[in-house]
Amino acid sequence: MNILKSTGPIRLIAFFLVAVMLVCIFGFSVDGWSVKDESADLPNGESDDKSNPPAPPSKDEEISNGTPDTPEIYIPDFTSYITGLEVSEEIACRRALAVVLNTDGSLYSISGADLVAEFPIEDGSTRFLALFTDLSGAGKICSIAPTRSYISNLACYFDALTLSHGSDDSVFYNSCDYSSMHFDLTKHSGYHYSEFTQFQYTNADLLNAGIKNLGLSTAKVEKSIPYDFNNFGADPIKSSTVAKSISIAYSDSALTELIYSSDSAKYTMHKNSEQSIDSLNGKTIDFTNCLVLFADSITYESVNGSQMIMSTSSSGTGFHFTNGTVSLI
Repeated sequence: MNILKSTGPIRLIAFFLVAVMLVCIFGFSVDGWSVKDESADLPNGESDDKSNPPAPPSKDEEISNGTPDTPEIYIPDFTSYITGLEVSEEIACRRALAVVLNTDGSLYSISGADLVAEFPIEDGSTRFLALFTDLSGAGKICSIAPTRSYISNLACYFDALTLSHGSDDSVFYNSCDYSSMHFDLTKHSGYHYSEFTQFQYTNADLLNAGIKNLGLSTAKVEKSIPYDFNNFGADPIKSSTVAKSISIAYSDSALTELIYSSDSAKYTMHKNSEQSIDSLNGKTIDFTNCLVLFADSITYESVNGSQMIMSTSSSGTGFHFTNGTVSLI
């Protein structure tokens, strides 16, 4: 994903990424003590010459004997191409599903997403794009929103299937072809429901059935992604510039804040000064890494009203927040 810079009214895209977990395995042992007649164990004709004790083994000998002087770093066999965290082989080979969600109302299953991006809309509101590679814990997903071309472009960069309830583009802008990767619920009935509200719901069983019946490929395509993971065993990334909170004002009615906790080493999301909660399980919505990227945007007027278009193919600047600190990227 290219990093983008804004012109005119600054619009911010916040990408909240789960960081690479650094897992180290440490072991130790303690020898017991006992008293015995050591001369009884010596072969006939040998003496116990304590004045010339044997030299301690060298480091090379220790390593060759299987006793390295540093802990072994655990490297998993399979990792997620979105988070870098350990996953099963099945999940490692699976293409992500990118779900477009309303930020208003109840949020279901968002705490289980691998990555969440927030995009501004011209009316001052925002939409989420939540990427999932494992839907096993998604009992309900809500509320599914229409996509925009610039929102689906991000899903395309991550080689993800886009799930939306239609599209409300009045002015079309597209930097990649995602037509074969779009699961549009307005065109394929039976895979969502409304529960007598304006919000659209779905679940893992309905989605898996729809993906299978529509013949959408779930096999991950090898391609580069727009960021690199920290190596397992490496020191955590930390800047000298402290950042205990992030405040992103999309409009007077749409304020996103992320508050850092040193206990969890994560940023917890708040919307309009209220803590965001996953309605499925009551969990807070937490992130280890947060990216704030600047993008060029233009608002067009058309017969169908105004619409913002955001560039997702040019370069720019942004900020990386992690471990209570911030770095310029």
